[in-house]
This record gives sequence, C-alpha cells and structure tokens, in this order.
Amino acid sequence: MIFFPHAKINIGLQVLRKREDGFHDLSLSFVPLWDLHDILEIIPAEKDSFKVINCSDMPALGSGHTDNLVVKARDLLRRYADIPPCAIYLYKHIPIGAGLGGGSSDCAYTLHGLNKVFSLGFSIDELQNHVRLLGSDCAFFLENGKRIANGRGDYFTAFERCTPANIYDVVVIKPSFSISTAEAYESVIPDANRPSLTEFLRLPLEQWRNNIENDFEKFLREKYPQIEEIKNELYEKGALYASLSGSGSAIYGIFEHGCSPRFNAAITADATSAIPALAGCRIFYCFLEI
Repeated sequence: MIFFPHAKINIGLQVLRKREDGFHDLSLSFVPLWDLHDILEIIPAEKDSFKVINCSDMPALGSGHTDNLVVKARDLLRRYADIPPCAIYLYKHIPIGAGLGGGSSDCAYTLHGLNKVFSLGFSIDELQNHVRLLGSDCAFFLENGKRIANGRGDYFTAFERCTPANIYDVVVIKPSFSISTAEAYESVIPDANRPSLTEFLRLPLEQWRNNIENDFEKFLREKYPQIEEIKNELYEKGALYASLSGSGSAIYGIFEHGCSPRFNAAITADATSAIPALAGCRIFYCFLEI
C-alpha cells in the first residue's frame, strides 16, 4: 500500500516560555502542502526491511538505520500491536533540515500506514498519543488540514479566518544549508507577553507581513543572511506574505493564485544563477488553501 507523507509550512511561530521538562510552550500554525510530499510504501514480507530512495538532488540518506523516524515508528507501534514483518520503502523528495516537517510526516504516516495495512484498529487519537513520543510536530500529520498548535506544538485547535478560504500559490525556497531544531532554539528568547497568534491569523492576508513573525527567523537571519535576502526577493516578485518555515532553513512566499508561474518566469528571465539570493537554492511550487 502506498501513502504520500506531505510537507507543511508554519504561518507564525511564537516561542512563549521554557517548560520544566526542557521543552518550550509554543503557539504556531501548521498548514499542509499536499503537493510537496514523499512516497511511503509498506508491503507485508517474510522479514523486516527498510530502504530510502532519494528522488531528487538532496543528500543521500542511509537505509535501515534504527535512528530513522520511520524505523522508530514501526518499532514503537510494535509495543502496542502484533505487527507482522514488512518491507518499507521511502521515496524521499521533501528536503531535510528545512523546517518543512518531512521526517515528522514520514514518521506519522508510517503509523497510519501500518494501521491501515494490517488493520490494527487504532483511532487517530491513539496514533497521535503514540507518535508524540517521537516528535513534537509529528501528531499534526495525522490531522486532516490546517491547525493552530499549542503546548509543545502537538495539541490542536481550528485554524479560523474571518474571510472565506481561498486558494493561493506558494513558492518554497530551500537554501543549500540546513538548520537543526537545536540550533534554532540556541538564541531564541521566549516571550509570553504579546498578542495571540490566533488573532493575527484572522487579519486579511495582506496585513500578515507587518503582524505575523516566526521567532526563529529574527535570530537565524543574523547567522544566515541569505534567509533575509530570499525573503526580500519573494516580496520583490510579488509575494503577499513571506517567512521562514519552522526552524528553517526553507523560506516560503504566498502569492495570489496564478502568480507563481510569473515568479518562475521572472527568475528564469533574470537567470537564477545570477540572483545572489537564490544561489544554490532548490525551488518548489505548491498550492494551499487558507
């Protein structure tokens, strides 16, 4: 059986406070990018196996290692159910170290996939409780749509707007460098005394630029100036809103529907290699509904 673990972007990310357990309380939104996805295949077999196939020019990933979240998810679910041997193939397309949730999505979809393939009977709530043991944002990928997240980023409420949902184009740009979550948290300063992200998300999209921020971006752009350069390039090409996603390093721009082809034509006309901000970057085009 084949599944499609999808990427996500975060529109706004507030680090509120450090918790006694070492984690942070957050307020952030998750928006799925259905068009940017990996492919996960789970097949009953005589013995367990796991293989990663790289579908793009991303760095090679090893297969069969126990530190891979897919393997961890399979082994975790075996604590609660009798799962027969299976062969798992992961066709990797979502960039790693990008803040797009690729590893977390693969992890969550592995639980979902095993539940479907072997008719284990777990509810979504049960799967979410299990997957929270493996990563704070993994539980989102068992939701079905955009959400506001609180706590460690693993408890969800509705993402509500004051206007009807519209389809927008999204341009996602992944620089040549990657950023780990640990690195992103090194310099961030928690702040719980500010307006709620939920209220800002109710504003017209055109007002997000001056109101919605990613706390990681404020500090990471000092270390990685290319983040700000890419963001400025997106605004120059017509983005309504642009931001770092999660802990980075990917930056996205939201455009009016139908505008991303013009963005592609603009950077092609300028010659991508001649635009310093986009040097060494990979560019993805998606749609989203917000």
